[in-house]
Amino acid sequence: MQPLDFGFQWGYCALEQKTGRGNQRPRGKGRQIMFHLGIRKKITFGFYLLLTLMVGSAVLTYGIVKRVEEQVAFGEVIEDFFNTALELRRFEKNYFLYRQEKDFQENQLYWEKIRDLFENNAAALHLVVSSAEIQQLARVIGAYNGFMGQLHAYDLGVAGGGASGIRVQERLEERVRHTGKELTKFGEKTRDAVKKKIKTLLKTTRNILLASMVCLFVSALTIAALLGRKVVNSLKILEGYTKRISQGDFVEVAVGEGEQEIRSLLTAFNRMTKELQVRQHQLVQSEKLAALGTLLSGVAHELNNPLSNISTSAQILGEEIEEDNVEFKKNLIGQIEVQSDKARDIVRTLLEFSRIKEFKKEKLLLRKLVEETILLIRGHAPSEVVIAVDIPEDLSIIVDKQRMQQVLLNLIKNGIDAVQGHGHIWVSALGTGCGTGLDEVEILIEDDGPGIDAEHVNRIFDPFFTTKDVGQGSGLGLFIVHDIIEWHGGTISVDSRPGLGTTFIIWLPGEQQEM
Repeated sequence: MQPLDFGFQWGYCALEQKTGRGNQRPRGKGRQIMFHLGIRKKITFGFYLLLTLMVGSAVLTYGIVKRVEEQVAFGEVIEDFFNTALELRRFEKNYFLYRQEKDFQENQLYWEKIRDLFENNAAALHLVVSSAEIQQLARVIGAYNGFMGQLHAYDLGVAGGGASGIRVQERLEERVRHTGKELTKFGEKTRDAVKKKIKTLLKTTRNILLASMVCLFVSALTIAALLGRKVVNSLKILEGYTKRISQGDFVEVAVGEGEQEIRSLLTAFNRMTKELQVRQHQLVQSEKLAALGTLLSGVAHELNNPLSNISTSAQILGEEIEEDNVEFKKNLIGQIEVQSDKARDIVRTLLEFSRIKEFKKEKLLLRKLVEETILLIRGHAPSEVVIAVDIPEDLSIIVDKQRMQQVLLNLIKNGIDAVQGHGHIWVSALGTGCGTGLDEVEILIEDDGPGIDAEHVNRIFDPFFTTKDVGQGSGLGLFIVHDIIEWHGGTISVDSRPGLGTTFIIWLPGEQQEM
């Protein structure tokens, strides 16, 4: 009988690494797909991708764990087969030594157990060993029992005796030992193979879990990068435009191409910017018209003086028209011209202040701008209120004339209201810098009124905040002043000393910073 050859072929379950050109994906294709999706679709796509990876790794891990469980159960059968084969060989040796019937019966019991294990697990064995090896094992199990039965028959004297009988017994013993060794060898090799397969499955499980973690991590980073880059860039663009709008530069954001959500956000931002621009113009104009309503009585008074002088000079000239005093007549005509120019300047200043203009900076002499503003408000100020100006003749600023005039008008008017009919208001300015231009211009508007309470100082630039009685103030004057100064890139602050007065301090960029 030929010895069995148990050179088994094992199938291991391992991760397959695909290489070669046919398995390579076009580079950047996934990124292009992601770029053409909206943010909502990107999030959905990324969620399903991560979910697919998680479910796939879970299914693979479950399948491998299931196989490990089956291999452990089969390993227990093989271990039982191997241990039974060892017991079979032990009683075989005892029988060869002592020829006792009980050893033979024990040997037969263990042989039956081996036969039952083989028959009951034939299907599982097919997953481990080949059909030819299983058939060979079946023949070995049957041959072992046949050889052992023949040897037992000789020992009982059923078969022939003599010298030939002894030689036959020796050959039978040798065959029993050989077949028994084949059974033990089969059990040992199969047991080792099952252990090796279990280790391979466990290693595969570890690799799958590690690969899944890496894939999930890389996928999450990729999705976050694809989502974050566009969103963060768009937010940075909005941040930059927001800063420009806060400085009064109402620019329109370029929508361009990109995710639908980002385009919708930028479009909504542009609508908001346009609406803010319209509201801002309406607010400034509303406050300007309110100031004009307050100034009309004073302007009318200012116009009455030159008109009265013109009328008086014209009457006198008419009465003296026949006289020969040419110098006197020229003097009267000169007065008419001067007073007419004065009235014209008042009307022109009033019209310039009331007219709606686009925001446009220009170089202006600050002292002349202040004097024109005082001309508008002079009639509104009581005679006991003294307005003093201390500004160098050549000090210039680069501002929007109409809006800067509104700032000066509001602050001087607030000073007039603060001194309550009698007091002083000082308007002064100086420039700081070196070389050919100024770095900064400081403007101070002071009054010697009662001052502002400490709890109100931090709120005076808030919209609709006022300490005046109901109907005497809208609470928007200083708020608009603050905005106009910020549009010019400057700052405004207040220093108030209760009982001593209030000082508004304005810092505007000089010529060097505007260049």
